[in-house]
Amino acid sequence: MNRIVFLDIAKAICIILVVVGHYMPDNSPMWYVMLNKVIYTFHMPLFMFVSGYVYIATKKDISYGSFLMKKVKRLMIPYFTTSVIVITIKLLTQDFMLVEHPVTLLSFFEILYLPVAGYFLWFIWALWWMFVILPFFKTKTSRDVLFLVSILLHFIPLEVTSLFCLEQFRGMLVYFMFGIFAFENRWLYYFIVNFKWSKLVCAVLLFISMEVIYFLNMDENINIVLPFIGIWFIIEASKSISKGWGEVNKNSWLMLVSASSYIIYLFHTTFEGITKAMLHRIPFNSGLWYVFVFESITVVLMGVIIPMILHRWVLKKYKITRILFGL
Repeated sequence: MNRIVFLDIAKAICIILVVVGHYMPDNSPMWYVMLNKVIYTFHMPLFMFVSGYVYIATKKDISYGSFLMKKVKRLMIPYFTTSVIVITIKLLTQDFMLVEHPVTLLSFFEILYLPVAGYFLWFIWALWWMFVILPFFKTKTSRDVLFLVSILLHFIPLEVTSLFCLEQFRGMLVYFMFGIFAFENRWLYYFIVNFKWSKLVCAVLLFISMEVIYFLNMDENINIVLPFIGIWFIIEASKSISKGWGEVNKNSWLMLVSASSYIIYLFHTTFEGITKAMLHRIPFNSGLWYVFVFESITVVLMGVIIPMILHRWVLKKYKITRILFGL
């Protein structure tokens, strides 16, 4: 249970970072720009790591067809549902409200091979391809080999098409496989699962020092290891939080965020955009730092809270919405 709890906490932290990272107004002060860049050094690799870890930890012996159908229901049907909804909202509002990345009627067709409703939806395509290939690697040895191949695919410069988000799949497979590798190798498994305050301190210090070195020198070699250090940092922080709770509390706000993380990911940019458009109609002086902070907190909160409400009180309530959103 402790393992599950700290992974849920890590997922909750990560989705909050995603929502923050996707809010970057033109008038952002330097400190916010730097915060955004720090988030982008590791947040999606962390999502992939957790996905790979959970996949192998909960892997069941079912047929390939049944497994793939589960992923169609969990990933692709919600992808197309969300894409249609977002494109429709944009078409209805972009003529009189501020809409980033406007769409056309052709966008309804383009979603079959590109995440045109919102670039952030590349994550679903990339995860889909990972689940398509992983069942063919039935042994630990074969998965270790795939991990090595994923490292090569990530670091060797290759020209891969962006259609069906195959480029993102190539770049992110290594973190998904790292999650699998961490679970299947006992020495790394126990390093990740066991919590010690000294490990948290080391993770925090290493993360801060590597981020400082990266942003001072923009050293590409540091950028290679930053995602892995960020993963370790958030995992250790999540274990610290889970240890502090003692008994598992499913109604704590982090666990509620984690439970709604997929719906938050699907809809956060929509509600962020709506909130931002409404705030722009209020005569605030966004050049003032405290006004910017207020706007940022409001936009981010709406990007998290409204999808959570939508998930808990609407989408889970009806059979048709549970089907359309993979619930």
